[in-house]
Amino acid sequence: MKEILDDLISTKGVLGCYIVDKEGSIVDFKGDENIDENLISALVAEISNEIANQMNIPGNFSISALAGNGSIFMIAKKDFILTLLSTSDVDTGEVRLKLRRGAKLIAELL
Repeated sequence: MKEILDDLISTKGVLGCYIVDKEGSIVDFKGDENIDENLISALVAEISNEIANQMNIPGNFSISALAGNGSIFMIAKKDFILTLLSTSDVDTGEVRLKLRRGAKLIAELL
């Protein structure tokens, strides 16, 4: 999994990449050590669970939230949520492509 996270973090503007289980525990992460990974993992799990419940979405979906100072990208799969935090100048197309590829590879590993 480290190779997958290394690939995701290599994109210019990426601050951190997290693999979070559905309960909010970090499976693995790579990125800026100043970011509170426990807060991120709990937030990611809560957001994905709430969206899935409120919108009647099955376990597999993706979410992108773009803001002035940065963005968050999430791909939820059956057993995990792959999340990426970035600055506002990140190449969103590259990130989405890498996230889809990374989520597929992680699903095969888990």
